[in-house]
Amino acid sequence: MTFFESPLAKPQAIEAREYQINILKTALVNNTLVVLPTGLGKTAIAIMLAAQRLENFPDSKILIVAPTRPLCEQHRKSFSESMEIPEKEIILLTGKISPEARREIYQKAKIISATPQTIQNDLKTGKLNLKNFSLLVVDEVHKAVKGYAYPFVCKIYKEQASNQRILGLTASPGADEERIKEICENLFATAVEIRSEEDADVAPYVELKNFLQVRVELPQKMKYAQSSLKLCLRELLEKLKKYKVFAFSKKDLLFAQIRAQKNLQRNPMNFQIISLVAEALKVWHALELIETQSVGAAKKYFDEMRKKSDKASIRLSQSAPFQNAARNIEELALAGEEHPKIAALKEIVSKELTENKNTKLIVFSHYRENISRLLEVLKNVCAPISLIGQSGEKGLSQKEQIDVLKDYEAGVYNCLITSPIGEEGLHIASADTAIFYEPVASEIRTIQRRGRVGRTKLGKIIFLITKDTRDEANFYTAKRKESKMKEILRGMQAQKTFGNFKEI
Repeated sequence: MTFFESPLAKPQAIEAREYQINILKTALVNNTLVVLPTGLGKTAIAIMLAAQRLENFPDSKILIVAPTRPLCEQHRKSFSESMEIPEKEIILLTGKISPEARREIYQKAKIISATPQTIQNDLKTGKLNLKNFSLLVVDEVHKAVKGYAYPFVCKIYKEQASNQRILGLTASPGADEERIKEICENLFATAVEIRSEEDADVAPYVELKNFLQVRVELPQKMKYAQSSLKLCLRELLEKLKKYKVFAFSKKDLLFAQIRAQKNLQRNPMNFQIISLVAEALKVWHALELIETQSVGAAKKYFDEMRKKSDKASIRLSQSAPFQNAARNIEELALAGEEHPKIAALKEIVSKELTENKNTKLIVFSHYRENISRLLEVLKNVCAPISLIGQSGEKGLSQKEQIDVLKDYEAGVYNCLITSPIGEEGLHIASADTAIFYEPVASEIRTIQRRGRVGRTKLGKIIFLITKDTRDEANFYTAKRKESKMKEILRGMQAQKTFGNFKEI
């Protein structure tokens, strides 16, 4: 094994992997978008580049921006453990630190890891000038679009820094070519470097993964509820067509809602569109819970709907198809029956732990309504803990999230049931088996989920798929999008440099 060598790198701190060195060569002379699967050392590339930049510009500083405080802390720790720089000069900086203290930190620190919102605020108020920063590292750079803080920070960096270099890191920027180009433009990137597990220079460092699909079928009573909600949804979509709104997906409905709200004053008829869309979205959500989640989650949603006093909920309570679905779910819950995925999940977890009692599992579930149900049913077969975001009455603070992960990594719990918060932004030690309770259509989220498994040994990924539901569509949509993303990025990579940006 060979290691990266630099006066500013601790001896044998960073393995010099071929693909990382190849990417580093590009990043040394270009602002670069790096797309690398989770677990293959994007941070190591940032550390190597930082060492080179500080060697070339000894009086300069390094800025790392990442979306969340825990991820910023992870970067601070990684840089501290790998670089020959006093720990007191490698600083985690967040909005919780007073503005005057931050001003002082900018003067004294050599390497700063911060959330982009904090940096944006301090740039706007003049507490920070980026003139002396020789490297800007942008983690989870797929967020560098629209109104997020990343584009602003990159723009000011380009305007102020004397010796500039920008490095963007992500596991997936998405499959939309315009979005990828927007990210590159906001990053002022003149080069793209993409690697996957199949690349020759990556393959020696990758542990293979087993991919399995477990398919289940809805029982007849759940199919009745499914059919009732589909009928209810069709009726609402037909009504929307009369207002020239043609929706075929949840995304279409959300766009229609935004358009109608923007033009509300000019066209009072948009009130009716907004109301119909609100109903359709509620039916869409109920259908998704029935098809892909659990009876418990669906019942909880129907119960909450009955308590609401908004017009959309009241009208749905008077809809025969909607009430038929609610009644079927109520009867299933009273009979103690559940979505077939629940039994399949319990069987999978039990089997994994029987084969190896030290196995660590991670279960991804999109909806918080369902996570509490999964936590309840898995208590009989493993030691589960849930990880959810900060929002809501029962949300976890960032400190509580970190404590959950520490307990999971320490072996207090052997099964982590996580909402989308566990897909990115928090460091989760590699699990042995990941279970996708439902496939997601997003290639970004699918790639992020996969990256939690098999970093150091053979991993297993299991998809739970309900036949003849959106599960199947989402599974194949994500695969198609990932293939398209790789094709676009490899084409950009082959151009070596691109865009209208001057190399800096």
